[in-house]
Formats: sequence, C-alpha cells, structure tokens
Amino acid sequence: MRIAIFTALIVFTSAASAQNERSGEPDIQRRLEMIERNQAEAVKAELPTLMTNYQNHPGVLYLQAVLTTNGIEAAKLYQSIVDNFPRSEWADDALYKLHQYYYSIGLYKTGDQKLQQLKQEYPFSTYAVAEKASEPVNPPKEEAPADIKPTGTVEKFPTGFTVQVGAFSTLQNAEELKAKFEKENYSSNIFTIVNNGRKLHKVWVGEFQTYEDAKRFTAEIRRKFSLESIVVSR
Repeated sequence: MRIAIFTALIVFTSAASAQNERSGEPDIQRRLEMIERNQAEAVKAELPTLMTNYQNHPGVLYLQAVLTTNGIEAAKLYQSIVDNFPRSEWADDALYKLHQYYYSIGLYKTGDQKLQQLKQEYPFSTYAVAEKASEPVNPPKEEAPADIKPTGTVEKFPTGFTVQVGAFSTLQNAEELKAKFEKENYSSNIFTIVNNGRKLHKVWVGEFQTYEDAKRFTAEIRRKFSLESIVVSR
C-alpha cells in the first residue's frame, strides 16, 4: 500500500511539475540537487515527461546524461550538448563531464583536450576557474649556492601539499571517490568551492610537507587506482 501511495505521489508530482513548467524553463538545478540527495529514482520518473515537453532542451539532455549509467551513451549526450548548444548554460558542464569521462577510461590525451577546450571557450566557467586554481604547482627550485645567491632575496614556496584525485559537480560522486580512498586507509577530504551559484566538489588525498613527496604519491595513485591526479598547494 505504501509503495502504491509513493508511486502515485511521484506521478502526481511529476505531472504537476510538468504542467507548471510548460510555459517556462525546466528546473534542472533542483533536480540535480535531488540526485545529490539520493533521490535519483524520483528524477528518473520525471525524465520521460521532461523529454516530451522539452524536446532537445540542453538542460534536459544534461539531466538525461547524468542519469545514464552507460558511460559511452552518457558521453554521446554530453558531446551533443557541446556541439549543438555551445551557448547554453549546460555546455561547460557537459564539457567538464567529458573531461572526467575520458580520464576515467584512460584516454588522458583526449581528456586534456576537453579540459583545454573548456578553458578556452568558457574561461569564466566554474570548472575552468576551479581547475586554474588547482593547477599543478611547480616543484620548488633548488637554491643557488650560498656564495652566489643574490643578497636580500628569499624565494618562498608553499609549505603544504595535497593531491587532487577528482572534481565533481555532484557531491555524491565526490563522496564515493573519497570513500574509496578511505577504504584503503588513505586520509581524504572534500573541498567545495562555489562560483556563480554552482558548486564544485574537489577530492583531496593525503598531506605532504614537500612537493616531491606529493609527486611520488601521484605515481602510487596511478598504479593502485588507475587515476590521474595533480599536486596542489594547501
């Protein structure tokens, strides 16, 4: 009985939402937040109606891609948004998802190309800003011998480093990756930034005093988890 009532409520809510949105834009952000709160099934129930009422809408396509469990099919949807709706608010999101997808399957060169495209075409995107802030730091330069070191100059470098193993617009994805590392007894945390009302959740693993130690750890991550990572200063 409870299942029947719950199903009826979903259908009723979906119908009411579709009726209210017909004359306007679909509320994609609200549904993405529902997915983050583990309400993906409720959003899936609404998706057919959204696809009918908003055919070829970039936001609906993005929502469909997020809910698609097949990586290849999801990548096709993201690419469709980038190709056909480059001026939509979801184009940069889709491009960043493509960057993450290609990295996850080991196509690092393609993943890097998507990231560079994101930075060039959407320089003010939340993702572009976040990636710029988290770009790999340069290794500390070796100090010149004391007898030739210029007087009055002191070169300063970050005193702490960590390794970024992923960045996600969906908190659940970040939490899953964090849990994966914690299961293997690695210290991990999520650092969230907000830009223009959009959140980006970055997963950081480990704390290191030197750049060299952090850089060696990226090799360990690549070997054990098949993930590419970058060293960032804390």
